[in-house]
Amino acid sequence: MNADLFRATVRKYMELRHIRTISRLAEHTTVSGATMYRYFNDPESIPIGVFLQIMKALNVPKEEKEALIK
Repeated sequence: MNADLFRATVRKYMELRHIRTISRLAEHTTVSGATMYRYFNDPESIPIGVFLQIMKALNVPKEEKEALIK
């Protein structure tokens, strides 16, 4: 997974969904705020289930999700 592309995509959709912080994003998943920051800084360590929760919380289109996984 390209870490820069992941962070850019998450930031883009956070802004579109009016989610201002990583902690607020964590509230939409089952992950704690501290763990979400760790995953945001090291996207390679994100389990697929958490990745899918983040993508669902941000309502990222299927095509962009697939591009991130490649």
